[in-house]
Amino acid sequence: MVKKLPRVRRSKPKLTIDVGPLLETQWTGIPVFTRRVVQSMLQRDDVALDFCWNLARIDSKAVEAALRINSGALLRDWYERQSGNGLELVDKSGPIFYPSVKRFHGLVAREASTVHDISTLVMPENHETANIDYHLEHFAEELASSETVFCVSSATEAALHANFPSTKFKTRLLYQYADWPEEFEDIEKNLAPPVIGPYVVVIGTIEPRKNLALLLKALAEPAIRDSAVKFVIIGKKGWKVDAFLAELPPESRERLLFTGFVTEFTKYRLLRHCEFMIFPSLYEGFGIPALEAMSLGKPVLAAMTTSFPEVIGDGGIYFDAYSATEFALAFQEMSNADRRLELSIKAVAHAATFNAKRLSDSLVRWLAEQR
Repeated sequence: MVKKLPRVRRSKPKLTIDVGPLLETQWTGIPVFTRRVVQSMLQRDDVALDFCWNLARIDSKAVEAALRINSGALLRDWYERQSGNGLELVDKSGPIFYPSVKRFHGLVAREASTVHDISTLVMPENHETANIDYHLEHFAEELASSETVFCVSSATEAALHANFPSTKFKTRLLYQYADWPEEFEDIEKNLAPPVIGPYVVVIGTIEPRKNLALLLKALAEPAIRDSAVKFVIIGKKGWKVDAFLAELPPESRERLLFTGFVTEFTKYRLLRHCEFMIFPSLYEGFGIPALEAMSLGKPVLAAMTTSFPEVIGDGGIYFDAYSATEFALAFQEMSNADRRLELSIKAVAHAATFNAKRLSDSLVRWLAEQR
């Protein structure tokens, strides 16, 4: 009789996630990306999770509470109160994942960082000098000290390889996904639609690389000039925008509604009730607003640049980012209700291919292959 050997249980791989971005009170951009990373990993039972900021351990219950309220206000309060008592350091012999830039380099045995875009290198003419210096001051050191560098799109990965050839053998893709808190839909049902009239949405800090100048120029094109559609522009005013607006005639300015910063719920509402979304950017590392719009069945009118074909797929219509005439033609095509319906179906299907499991699988493969 063959005696069975006892089964050897392998311990779960451990991963520490730096949740510093979640200490922001208002979550947008990197904090939202971090939230999605954390919640996608919390859905798994094959990884032991730990959380930190500045290498100090953050209680998992405090992190989960922040996810529930979709804000870092209480998490920051918890951190500041605990700091007075001295916080325990994380295990520096294990792997740490940074959703954004690293505050420390080379202090942990295994570090993985995330590159969202390198527009400061690719098109520095569209950034202020101080912004370029801030982003690049420690960038090379950060890349060199990372065991793995996650890139949010193939376009970002290719740009990184072109500018930092040494990263070619250490990069991996880490696609994020679009989601909305469950209560948003229930709250929305009890509210009247925004009183705007037919409108389209443009999202992003209003600065040169977002290519708002093309949109403003295109307002004079007959296909757009003669339409009744308004343009709701979500995002704070950035560099040079006032100079662009000063050149517009009054009738064009009246069609532009600038919201400034909005909450995630307000963004959800504006996207849900819009005709479609416009994304004219010259450069995007990923372009999560496009995916968010598509998840709500809204097709995207996008510039044929960087990551957009990868992220939007067949859920949108593309145009030359430097041609107001081509933009106007694409706008006219998207204004057809039947065409939008056709694209809406494709948009929802394509957005669904970016999901929590796909994101977390990328991190788990990294852990498994390096153990």
